[in-house]
Amino acid sequence: MMLETYRGKYFHPRTQFITIDNLGNVLESDDVLFSLKKGDEIGSVSAFFEGLSAYFEVNEDNDIKFTCVHLENKDKKEYTCDIEFKTFAGDQPTLIIIHDFSDHYEYYQEVAQSRNESVINSQILELQNKYLKEKEDFKNTFIANFSHELRNPLTGITAFCSVLQKTDMTLEQQDYVEVIQASGDHLRNMIGDILEVSKIEVGKLSLNEELFDFHELIEMLEFTYSVKAKQKNIEFKVDFDEKIPKYIEGDKTRFKQVFENLIGNALKFTSSGKVTFSIKENQRRARKANINISVQDTGIGIPSEKIDEVFKSFTQLNNSKKYAGTGLGLSIVKGLVELMDGKITVESKENVGSTFKININLKYPINQENNSLDKKSGVDGKSSLSKEKYNVLLAEDSELIQMSVLKILAQEGKFFLDIITNGEDAIESIIHNEYDLILMDIRMPGTHGDELTKMIRSLPVQNCKTIPILALTANLYDTDKKRYKKMGMTDIIEKPFDEKTLLKKIYKHLK
Repeated sequence: MMLETYRGKYFHPRTQFITIDNLGNVLESDDVLFSLKKGDEIGSVSAFFEGLSAYFEVNEDNDIKFTCVHLENKDKKEYTCDIEFKTFAGDQPTLIIIHDFSDHYEYYQEVAQSRNESVINSQILELQNKYLKEKEDFKNTFIANFSHELRNPLTGITAFCSVLQKTDMTLEQQDYVEVIQASGDHLRNMIGDILEVSKIEVGKLSLNEELFDFHELIEMLEFTYSVKAKQKNIEFKVDFDEKIPKYIEGDKTRFKQVFENLIGNALKFTSSGKVTFSIKENQRRARKANINISVQDTGIGIPSEKIDEVFKSFTQLNNSKKYAGTGLGLSIVKGLVELMDGKITVESKENVGSTFKININLKYPINQENNSLDKKSGVDGKSSLSKEKYNVLLAEDSELIQMSVLKILAQEGKFFLDIITNGEDAIESIIHNEYDLILMDIRMPGTHGDELTKMIRSLPVQNCKTIPILALTANLYDTDKKRYKKMGMTDIIEKPFDEKTLLKKIYKHLK
């Protein structure tokens, strides 16, 4: 009795039984889903049944099933049903059984749709990743080509300025050369910024950690920017905590880049008042000193609604021609600080000033005394040379670079220089001549310099396995450096290079 009560309360029939004669007229119906009277045409339920009229007169046992049929009753309620036609031998009516599986099909459709959407989303994500990769590859290729094509003429400008400065010039000509040199340096720095941002974005920027004198770096910055601040009639104050370890382990070039960007920005956007560079120690633990660094100015400040944009690439918040720049400096600073596991924040008020704050850990050696950095030695390497003249091969297709290297080495009076412009001639020249050093451009036409180096190292010729081969290149991603080393290259000279850089590298590897 209780079971019947529950069935009556919770069971809702979903199946309707209908009998029809051989003309398709309704004989009986339990009206569970569709309300029908005796004599109604079965086609009144749905046009679907009119298409089955041929089965009404079948005089044999047969069972025909249709799945997922959409029907609608007089109240416009829709059903998704499975339908069975049962015909019988003899003069018996046809039985139609309509099973309402609307909930089942709706759930199935949702599941199927969800799966389809998942597949589609997966395919979209795959396409997006493919597009982003192609976009990234295009950008990296463009930047590599862009860098290479610009650095060759820049090397010519830098090198020939160095050569000109050693000639007899009037004071006016010396001024002109200094202007050219300064313009070349400015252009080189902008190109460098673009490459730095590219390296940071693709995660290919690496730190070159070594021991250096942190106090000396701060003193150099204090001297440099005190002079620049004086030229603008601005006070530049350095508040340095002398308890900070003198020698630390880190990338000196990157630290210098961060400080120069922040201080340079502060001076650029400050027309009166002062800029304060503060470095304070918080605590020490496990050979690490936690320090706070801040650069505070009394400049134009940053509007509150633009604070979040200040570290974005190519964003120059003040578009006035008075403040020139690429808008990359602070983006580079943020990338470098985070690469060093530090944190940078900014506080600013428009027309009052800005304060950039960095918190970072500095690694330092316990023994700060008798450090090897205090032992000065010759840097030019000339005193240890064993020959009066050295044979150098320059593999380079740029005439500007060829002339630059030729002029620089000619002034030294210690070199014979052979110049080739492609890989085939390089192999031929090495087989028939004995060289003390090879300067190898990486992006030569035909065979690239790193591949050419691998071929040279395998030649059955005297000293080919040991001869110093120095790469001339603008491609300095960490993966590039590893590839150059793997191919057998001894060292790298970054383009654009000046006279001092070129000679220092050459003398370093000559015996």
